[in-house]
Amino acid sequence: MRRKIIDLDPRLWINGWLLSTPDAFVRYERELRALDAALAGSPTLGDGTLSCRELSYRVFGDEKFLALESEGRKLLHLMGLADVLCCRPQAKLELLHHIPKHHRQMRLVVSENLDPWVNMRNAMFVEGRKRILGERVHGVVFGNGYLVDDPHKLPDLLATLCAERVEVLYWGDLDRAGLQILAKLVELADGRFDVAPFAPAYRLMLQRAMRRFPDPRGNEETDQGGVPVRGFELLEPCLKKREAAYLREVLDGARLIPQEIITAEDL
Repeated sequence: MRRKIIDLDPRLWINGWLLSTPDAFVRYERELRALDAALAGSPTLGDGTLSCRELSYRVFGDEKFLALESEGRKLLHLMGLADVLCCRPQAKLELLHHIPKHHRQMRLVVSENLDPWVNMRNAMFVEGRKRILGERVHGVVFGNGYLVDDPHKLPDLLATLCAERVEVLYWGDLDRAGLQILAKLVELADGRFDVAPFAPAYRLMLQRAMRRFPDPRGNEETDQGGVPVRGFELLEPCLKKREAAYLREVLDGARLIPQEIITAEDL
């Protein structure tokens, strides 16, 4: 056991905690080896271009492993590596939408999570992009996962746009809860605006996950075993058979493919 620990980057054990706590190595061996690989030749974990959740998923396959008060953060602290983390500063939650120009017919991407929203907003605002993942869009909205709980929030926003037609392209996590939001959004629209899954984003998420976890059950576990599977039928026509079959197993196993598997460089 000691030899396995010493074979890691010295920064992981130099303060003595990991050497004196071999049970931690047994419990977190997969994460420690991932950390060791990510630190190879680098003074920091990350280069500041990814959000904490994006970096966490890229390195550990779990977008919450490096969250504040998480086991991952505690592990870094105990190993004396609290300062090694280098993430993009977290955006403030008051950022709600970026719709730069009026159009008679509008296509808006509504994002469940903040980091993908920030990436899309930056692509449009900073880089002047008009296409996201090859799709022409006119704005992006941060839905924060609770948008459908208020029947007025999104319709009221869309009403201010004075557009003749609005198509909402929804993009969220690929799990039971995320697809349920898509299904609820379709019900909420009730013909007032169009709703469709943001297909190129979902397909890219699946392709990335299929490479990382050939077995769908290798994706993150969730506590959504009691959540009904809804919304799959809305996304299935946009997918290839292999992608749809993979997603079905992810959902049946109450697993999760997070939005953060896609980063700014992918857009």
